[in-house]
Amino acid sequence: MRHITLKNTDLNLSNLCFGTAGFGEKLNRDEAFEILDAFVRQGGNFIDTANVYCRWIPGLGNCSEKMLGEWLKSRSAYKEVTIATKGGHYHVDSEEKSSRVNEQDIRLDLEDSLNSLGLEVIDFYWLHRDDATRPIEEIIDILEKLKSEGKIRYYGLSNYSVSRLKEGKKYLESKGLEGPYAVSNQWSLATINPGKNTNPDPTLVEFSEEEFQWHEHTGVPMIPFSSTAMGFFEKLKKAGVKVKNGELISRGDMVEIPHAILEAYLNEKNLHTYEVLLKLQKETGHSLQALSAAYFLSQPFQVIPIGSARNLHQLAGFFEASEIQLPAESFQ
Repeated sequence: MRHITLKNTDLNLSNLCFGTAGFGEKLNRDEAFEILDAFVRQGGNFIDTANVYCRWIPGLGNCSEKMLGEWLKSRSAYKEVTIATKGGHYHVDSEEKSSRVNEQDIRLDLEDSLNSLGLEVIDFYWLHRDDATRPIEEIIDILEKLKSEGKIRYYGLSNYSVSRLKEGKKYLESKGLEGPYAVSNQWSLATINPGKNTNPDPTLVEFSEEEFQWHEHTGVPMIPFSSTAMGFFEKLKKAGVKVKNGELISRGDMVEIPHAILEAYLNEKNLHTYEVLLKLQKETGHSLQALSAAYFLSQPFQVIPIGSARNLHQLAGFFEASEIQLPAESFQ
């Protein structure tokens, strides 16, 4: 697996990040450990989690972090991997979904994450949500304070709009500081139909052309989630869907694809992309899933896509993507 040094940091990271949102929900302890072992064995060293993961299931708490912490301890893998985790998410069991982007709640989440993971410092810490009613300067100051205290080493912003990113970057520059060291918003090769995201949470931020231009201009790295659109293109192929000149000519067994995924991603633009990927697969022999992830590795700024796997077969496609080097124009 190829590695890159994240811009303005000393973090040498695998060019794909493994996401653990399914730990405890879709994967049990043994399954999670098996996949983590294989990920590290193949050269992966960047793992993403969050304090909120699994809290939506009654009784599980932040089981993703706890399971990952148990693996770190059992494998003595603290120096082998870089852990990124997130805090500041609203309480998922609250109807109000009130903002928790304040110093007290962020510190509560951070301390809980440190304890669950068995770490003294978080190498990369994300704020999981924004609070647009709070000045971005206050939010940045909280993160800088945690950094100066040695609680975190580097930080990023997840689900922040491009206008807030611009404000935050301008403030940091005015103080002669680096950062944010990366951004994590929802981005994949597949375009989402307006208002039909598979996750209807209105606090999620989808990547935009304006944000692309901002990253290209500033060079701030992007670490996107939902980077393969829930395997949409691979699911189309498995269903036997056929297209020609961007038009659907056979739906195949599309009925087998979850309705929410079709509602989110079935559109003319994505059918054109699907046809392009099929052509690339024929030329290169790579799977559509691997090509979908490899798309990010050819961008004009650093991108480390977050992906996950439920078994070793899916993980193999992850490794395959890491080594693919194709010009960005190949995906158009």
